[in-house]
Amino acid sequence: MNRSIQSRLILSASVVLFCFLGLAGFVLDAAYKQGAQSALNDRLQIHLYSILAVAEVSKKNRLVMPSSLSEPRFSQIDSGLYAYIFNDNAQAVWRSISSAGETIEPAQHLKPGQKTYIKTDKNGVASIALHYKATLESVFGQTTPFEFVVIDSTLGVAHQVAGFRSVLWQWLGGIGVFLIMLQFWIIRFSLQPLQNIVSDLEKIHQGEKQSLENHYSDELKDIANTLNRLIDNERSHLRRYRDTLADLAHSLKTPLSVLTGIYEQKKLTDIDKKTIKSQTLIMGQLVDYQLQKAAAKGSQTLSKALDIKSIVQQVIDSLEKVYAEKALRVVCHIEQGLRFKAEKGDLFELFGNLLDNAFKWANSEVRIDINSSSNKNSKDIQIIIEDDGPGIPDDELKNVLRRGIRADQSVNGHGIGLAVVNELVSLYKGQLKSEKAASGGQKWIVTLPKSLF
Repeated sequence: MNRSIQSRLILSASVVLFCFLGLAGFVLDAAYKQGAQSALNDRLQIHLYSILAVAEVSKKNRLVMPSSLSEPRFSQIDSGLYAYIFNDNAQAVWRSISSAGETIEPAQHLKPGQKTYIKTDKNGVASIALHYKATLESVFGQTTPFEFVVIDSTLGVAHQVAGFRSVLWQWLGGIGVFLIMLQFWIIRFSLQPLQNIVSDLEKIHQGEKQSLENHYSDELKDIANTLNRLIDNERSHLRRYRDTLADLAHSLKTPLSVLTGIYEQKKLTDIDKKTIKSQTLIMGQLVDYQLQKAAAKGSQTLSKALDIKSIVQQVIDSLEKVYAEKALRVVCHIEQGLRFKAEKGDLFELFGNLLDNAFKWANSEVRIDINSSSNKNSKDIQIIIEDDGPGIPDDELKNVLRRGIRADQSVNGHGIGLAVVNELVSLYKGQLKSEKAASGGQKWIVTLPKSLF
């Protein structure tokens, strides 16, 4: 089946149009046919009244009719218009000249003043007969019942209906073709904004444009904005991948140069061996950090809102097993039903690094507070994680929070994980702060904007 929206719309509209025109044609045809039949019945009634107007009864109760009637067809043989008058004994007492050679039976069951229409078919010619029972009164006050019959051929009505039907279907067919062409143009015109989006996306793919413009119809503006966000996200990810590779290559130059210099020596001393070990460790840390940085996805247009409490609880359960020997007390307060729109891996990385740092340095207690906070301008989500450990010296804290810090520049025991956290918070357009906790340990505060809920 054709998947084109335009083809489907045209096909659907054409089916509806043809059904409508077909039904309209049948209705108009039936209405015209009924109107033509009614007109024929009215003409028969007029002919009947013209005959009643000239019919008289003699003093011997005999019917007296003029030699000719006002309608000339009654005087023309085989004209298709006939008239009969029957007495109460069903005998024809008068018939028009046009009825020569024709015979008909009276209705007989009629009462005075009643009339009926009876369809007949003689010699292959369809006709309709009007039977009317009337009582005529002579000038002497005597009354005599008669049955008047007027017959007319329906051939004229059939020709009239056939002519109307031919013209009707010709007009409806022409109108149908015109409307199909018109709706084809309307559909193409209506779908033009979609074609413009496709064309602009192709230009973006070819590098001729940077984003979709804002000149689309109101119904497509949201789609264009969503596509622009997706394009920006992909470009941001690509830029981050490239920067990460560049940073990794640059960071590995120094350790590799040191290792190359040691390799060229004929004999390795203990100091050389320690240098090789430390440089290898630094290289491993560099690779780990850059890979985690590259894997962070950041704010995604189509990300699902995740339940924070369940993710934090999973991280806590894992860390309690890792640091079971410390028997730490975990105080956790998380707002019920609080959700955050992000990649699941990013949240695990964020909470995993912060909590792992807290568990590692805490002496007896780790506190976790996560709530939504609001002010007159915005509504944010605030994450507070603190421990009662030794904390980070103020002069070293600035280096730990510096964005893009490399592992070989990190403060001992705090560098890589916190650098990744700082990168993640920046990707989600949030803020990361650290200060001394009331217990003397370190307190980390993460604030993320409302738009990501």
